[in-house]
Amino acid sequence: MKSIQLGFLLLAALFSSSHQLSKPEDPTYTAAVVEHIEPVGNSARTRTTLASESFQKIIREVGDVDIIVFPEHILNSQATATFVPHEYQNITPCYQTDYELFLIELSCSARANGIYVVINVVEKELCANGAGSDTFNPCPSTGVRYFNTNVVFDRRGRIISRYRKSHLWRHEYDSTSVLRTPDISIFSTDFGVTFGHFICFDMLFYDPAVKLLREHNITDIVYPTYWFSELPFLGAVQLQEGWAFGNDVNVLAADASKPAGRTSGSGIYAGRGGRLVAEIFEQPTTKLLIAEVPKREHGQLSPTFTPLFTPQWKTPRLTGLATYRDNNVDIFESELLPEDFLSFERQLCHGSFCCSFAIERQVNSPAENEVTSSEAKSYRYRIGVYWGNKTTVIGVDRTEQATCALFACTDVRTASCGYIFPENDEVINTHHFTKLSISGKFPAAPRGRRLIMPSTLNALFLPVSVADYEWSESLEAANNLGKPILVDLKLAKSQNDLLTFAIWANYFTEIPSTHNLDHMQPINATSSTTSASSAISALWILWVLSCLCIIVF
Repeated sequence: MKSIQLGFLLLAALFSSSHQLSKPEDPTYTAAVVEHIEPVGNSARTRTTLASESFQKIIREVGDVDIIVFPEHILNSQATATFVPHEYQNITPCYQTDYELFLIELSCSARANGIYVVINVVEKELCANGAGSDTFNPCPSTGVRYFNTNVVFDRRGRIISRYRKSHLWRHEYDSTSVLRTPDISIFSTDFGVTFGHFICFDMLFYDPAVKLLREHNITDIVYPTYWFSELPFLGAVQLQEGWAFGNDVNVLAADASKPAGRTSGSGIYAGRGGRLVAEIFEQPTTKLLIAEVPKREHGQLSPTFTPLFTPQWKTPRLTGLATYRDNNVDIFESELLPEDFLSFERQLCHGSFCCSFAIERQVNSPAENEVTSSEAKSYRYRIGVYWGNKTTVIGVDRTEQATCALFACTDVRTASCGYIFPENDEVINTHHFTKLSISGKFPAAPRGRRLIMPSTLNALFLPVSVADYEWSESLEAANNLGKPILVDLKLAKSQNDLLTFAIWANYFTEIPSTHNLDHMQPINATSSTTSASSAISALWILWVLSCLCIIVF
């Protein structure tokens, strides 16, 4: 009898330890993402310890959430790299001793608090004598290779998913390995949601990010990132919300916080329902963002209501976040709008790709007793159109884009577009936008790879609320990527301080980027290089022989 009672007690303890909050039949689940500063310490070990302790404290204090996501590149470095078991090994590091202490402790934290936890780590793998994974780069002489890796713990601290980053930032290729076949990493939860996950720069590529959605029907994405914001189209929250909207999926995005280094911006997004919560910071900040996320099988979430519009002479601005500038705009077909225009209509084309613009503004006036310096500045605006593959994403990888855009510039030159006025400049809104409509017939995608999304931004580096614009696509082409598609984007509510209002499309080019590294050279490029070298060598030999002939004769 006692053994039966003990069995029931153990069973009860087992189930109670999971602390399940949401159930599969519930219409929502509770998610948290963490924007986190980089730890400061005099050694790699100290920095890792500080980050791990901070993560553990957040997990202890987060309360009733189902899943929590931490950012990329904060927790450890190669000096404190850890082995990471594959999920099929069914390992819970909390009661194993074969891993770095931080991995063990975070496994224990997930188990103690009954939360799904997603972290990003520097992973190490032994590769000497042909061991280890199939990667582009050879095994280093040390016999150890490194990956940029997501790790997912379930409520009992067991590792249930691992993902190794497929598309690295340029300098990462010097020390980080890439699998020849990208991971497709998916995990299921006890609250009835199946997630896919990837890392940072992966978001701008088809494989594995879009493949998870198109080929595996994933509706919820976990996204640790260390994003470098780029204006006018690829600010952190701007991209996260636009990508979630364009794919109509939920996204849980956790960014690192180093604004002086161009990095900040985290949020939780409900597809075409817009952002549930998102923030971007001017100072290094550790902050927890929590939201109730709708499960997609229960239908679409309606966009949240936004306050009534009020014209404003001056609006809050975010100036403390450093950004890159998108040099692609220099090759757009663009036109400068008149400084004081009230109404403007134009069709502008880049080659055969054309976009239509209809814009109206009204004059703003300063409030009573509002003093304005004679040196106050206002943004100028350009419309721009582009279609082609002579572009890059953040200057790192080739891309194929189609874009219809209105974007802000600090003066009349195209070279000033993608910059903002600095903090010490007084900036005023001499006008506000009352009508802004952009439309274009976007080319077919014969390879079945096309993502079209809104890209909008205001002076706080946040997108225009989904409730404040209208988006439409020609229905006959929406699910047929082999056909051109007509897309319309228009304001539904007036706006004061736009930096960007655009339709931005990624066609996921197959033109390779080599990053100046031998192991990333594609076969055809290597062959052509070899052929060229052979030809040069042959010419050199002929030249030498001809010289010898002259000497002999």
